[in-house]
Amino acid sequence: MKLKRTFTMLFTVLCFALWIISIHQTLAQEKQPKQQVKKGLILFDYLDELEANVEVNLTDKLINLVTKTVSSKPEVAELIQMVDGIYLRTYGKYGITESEMIKYYQDKLKKNNWEVLVKIKDGSKNKHDEIVEKHDEIVEISLLYDEDVAYGIFVIFASVDQDEVTLINIVGEITPDRITELLKNLSKFGMTDIDLEDTLMKGVELNPNRDTPQKEILAVKAEKPPAIDGKLDDKCWKTAPQAGGFTHEYSGKPVKDQTIVQIVYTDKAIYLAWHVYESDLEKILTRQKQDHQTFLDSDSVCFSIDPFHTHKSRHRILFMTNPLGQTQKQYIYNASEKPKKYELTNHWKVAVKTVNDGWVAEMEIPWKAIDYPDTTDPIQMGINFIRKQERTGEKSWWSNIGVEKQYKNDGNWMRVIPPSKSSSK
Repeated sequence: MKLKRTFTMLFTVLCFALWIISIHQTLAQEKQPKQQVKKGLILFDYLDELEANVEVNLTDKLINLVTKTVSSKPEVAELIQMVDGIYLRTYGKYGITESEMIKYYQDKLKKNNWEVLVKIKDGSKNKHDEIVEKHDEIVEISLLYDEDVAYGIFVIFASVDQDEVTLINIVGEITPDRITELLKNLSKFGMTDIDLEDTLMKGVELNPNRDTPQKEILAVKAEKPPAIDGKLDDKCWKTAPQAGGFTHEYSGKPVKDQTIVQIVYTDKAIYLAWHVYESDLEKILTRQKQDHQTFLDSDSVCFSIDPFHTHKSRHRILFMTNPLGQTQKQYIYNASEKPKKYELTNHWKVAVKTVNDGWVAEMEIPWKAIDYPDTTDPIQMGINFIRKQERTGEKSWWSNIGVEKQYKNDGNWMRVIPPSKSSSK
């Protein structure tokens, strides 16, 4: 669905909300003294004589008024608490003035260290980079963030066939992993939702300037497998390679609470040791208490393996656990006999313990639980380690593939010599 329909509804609802309470009771955004400008707020100060067709200043008080009867769900209340203001301007007669205006705000965002999260520019351009065909659209969503908090969201939407440009500035302290959720739940604020996955993902470029190097870890064969007891005191863990430096799915920056993973293997199984650091032990969330169910509203870790290294989603297999030791796995397709589905066994093991700086987990994944190349030569497999921290909404990766799911950025497990398939039965 075109975003113009989204914003048409958004304008109507917001204007109705502002009709209830006089606009004079709001703090008009462009009239705020510069020394009082809140972090994440972008003043609409391009050409004072350029009048907006639609002007909205929705402060925190108005947000609470509009949303207080919408929903009592805790997650919705949390989103509402994150937002301090929503400001919107729409300008008509799309042309050279609006093109220059868009460039003005793009430069302003860049100068103030905002980062482009989503960028779509659909249509032909002339040498001056001006849109010259009809039915073209520009969509940009930018973030201003610091470590694990986003202070502002700025949306630029231009539609030639509607002859209008819309600018939206959302201000607050929002965890970056909740950005997509916030935009999907704008209806809770009396607006229409913006679904990044369904509406914007086609032709989108996410974090185009982010450096996401592909990571590697050496395959080490253990003489003696570890006991799966969650203690991490086995001899193999003292020398096993470590995978660390987890980064935020959106920003690509290191997360505050890190995770360290070690991996070894034998001819029978793959073994993993997780040390999941947590700065607030009392807020570890473990609502999921049954195996083989999706870990909603729960901290969790996930081991992803792509044995044939195809960089395809359907050839990956995921092994997940939470702080209670509940397990979940997802099926893959047999890469050598596609599209036949490869059946997984239920014989993989997990042991979890809480420690004074977080929680630890051990995994034993038999080779017979996965499909893999039948070879006696060292090979390279695709692997990754993922963590979800529910209290912050953060999803972090060892080798970050981003929200756009660039599987080519999965990590490399180097020089693996898998057992012959007959011996792994």
